[in-house]
Amino acid sequence: MSAQEGNGYIYRVAKASAAEVQDIVATHVGAGWTFGGAAQWNLDTKKLRENLRPIDSFAAAARVNVCGDFGHAFSQAAEVRWKRRDDGAYDVLILSETQPSVDGAVPLDIGKGQQWRTRMYAKAAIVQTDTRPAIAYIDYLAPNGAVQFQRLVEVK
Repeated sequence: MSAQEGNGYIYRVAKASAAEVQDIVATHVGAGWTFGGAAQWNLDTKKLRENLRPIDSFAAAARVNVCGDFGHAFSQAAEVRWKRRDDGAYDVLILSETQPSVDGAVPLDIGKGQQWRTRMYAKAAIVQTDTRPAIAYIDYLAPNGAVQFQRLVEVK
């Protein structure tokens, strides 16, 4: 399997409101796919799978559902991940192969001035069950070559 390598960028907004998360998604992801759900504060043990929102597409500038404890929105352009904090705000990561400009964001430091390396395989994808489509991804690598993140790219 041949791999295409490049550079990636990861930025963090340590404290964002739900509206700010939606703005970041609209600016950096555009149209794409999203999912999320409850895993801690909003978890209802009686609802089982209903605690998770299935992967669904959304149009450019659409307001994604940020409710719950975590979520992801992704496209070819970028992935935005958010996790709810104890104070109700969200901790946000933006992963992209082009350097984003995000108000209030700081680069996620990989150490010693090094840059995140990426690796994308032409056919690699996360295979889902129940006949749901596969999800293409890009690996974000540490300086030693270990995969640190898998950035979701598209639903095939």
